[in-house]
Amino acid sequence: MTIANPVTVGCKLPNGLVLRSGEHKVVLSGANSSRVIGGYGLTSVPSDLWEDWAKRHADTPFIKKRIVFAQATPAKAEGQAKEQESVRTGLEPLDPDNEKGGVSKL
Repeated sequence: MTIANPVTVGCKLPNGLVLRSGEHKVVLSGANSSRVIGGYGLTSVPSDLWEDWAKRHADTPFIKKRIVFAQATPAKAEGQAKEQESVRTGLEPLDPDNEKGGVSKL
């Protein structure tokens, strides 16, 4: 894998994600990253690794629901992350003030 043409990948999963293609892997920053935009951690990834991984995982919920995405530049990735701030993963912390779902304070 070459890093000649990197893409910037946004990941909104709480602990990030490991992308693997053959023997190559990249650990994506997630929502727990030190720098988060719109709830997404951003990571530079070799474009060939991303393209291979994204093709193999195109039918997964985190691709279809835009929980993980890629852009050609960091600026475009930051813009998409801001636009998608309302995207939910289903792994968000519970709101103790909202009793929806049968959860209530003691």
